[in-house]
Amino acid sequence: MKKKALWAVVSLLLAVFTIWFMVYRSGMSVSDFLHSLAHANVWWLLMGGLCMFSFIFFEGVSLLQIVRTCGYPQKVRRGFLYSAGDTYFSAITPSGTGGQPAIIFFMMQDKIPGAVITATLVINFIAFNVGLLFSGIMGFILAPGVFFRYSTVCRVFIIAGFLVFLVLLILGILMIRKREFIFRIAMKVIAFFHKIHIVKKPERLYKKLEKVMEEYKTCVGVVAGHKGMWFRACLMNILQRFAQIAVTVFAFRALGGAGPVRELFATQCFATIGATCIPIPGAIGISDYLMIEGYLNLMPQEFAYQVQMLSRGISFYCCIIVSGITMMIGLMAIGRRKK
Repeated sequence: MKKKALWAVVSLLLAVFTIWFMVYRSGMSVSDFLHSLAHANVWWLLMGGLCMFSFIFFEGVSLLQIVRTCGYPQKVRRGFLYSAGDTYFSAITPSGTGGQPAIIFFMMQDKIPGAVITATLVINFIAFNVGLLFSGIMGFILAPGVFFRYSTVCRVFIIAGFLVFLVLLILGILMIRKREFIFRIAMKVIAFFHKIHIVKKPERLYKKLEKVMEEYKTCVGVVAGHKGMWFRACLMNILQRFAQIAVTVFAFRALGGAGPVRELFATQCFATIGATCIPIPGAIGISDYLMIEGYLNLMPQEFAYQVQMLSRGISFYCCIIVSGITMMIGLMAIGRRKK
């Protein structure tokens, strides 16, 4: 818990510094940005807000599809809570899997077995990487020239993002298709920790691991043949990613931007995949850097910074606030239920 609180403080400091630096680089004052925001188109802003909610909602639907296939149906609001916990903690921790303990906690409160939770996380992990890779590919399909207008450093980030998520996708598939291989690795890890005197009674862990793996094997066996579930989980993650990217388009329109948005959409695709793989809480700083460099290739400097700040404000900072409030409501409900 202390570690999470520490990362929350680090994330806040990074966010404050990034916002200050963006305002400083843009040459505009805060009052200028607030003036532009006051005259923004309300309907486009509402569409951006709807996409922000959809980002949380679609992952929740993906998780619900998997647990329902395993025989544990949950209501839509529970899926929204699972996703909100994942979104919140992923934003304040330096790892893309930082939110998974929150999903585990809330699912355990709903009496979902550990093996089912493990299988759900692995399957959603695969679908998550499919969504990111698909969005990156769409960037190349929509406007391949956008990638080559980036600087060398940015192109390295983007290519690294593709490679990282491709490797993670392969690893996730191995966890489904080569369970025995993963099991043997886990056994060797326990034996190693026993050898260096970190684990004193490995036999207990061996038995527990065997039981979990047996349940996991059964659960994966149930969902492995459900092609419809796999398709829906991947589709929800693709829609989640596109909802996040669409916020930029609506921010652009809200501030008075006109003309085709194909290149802007592709720019955000590249910025997303290039920043998400960097082990910084919420990719703060890296994401902003990739976004603004891409926008500067498409629009005047001051307007590019305004679009970046509004887009990032809706898709990231407002999303954290909504996720945090949702999670707190969920925790209070659990506390009342336990009393």
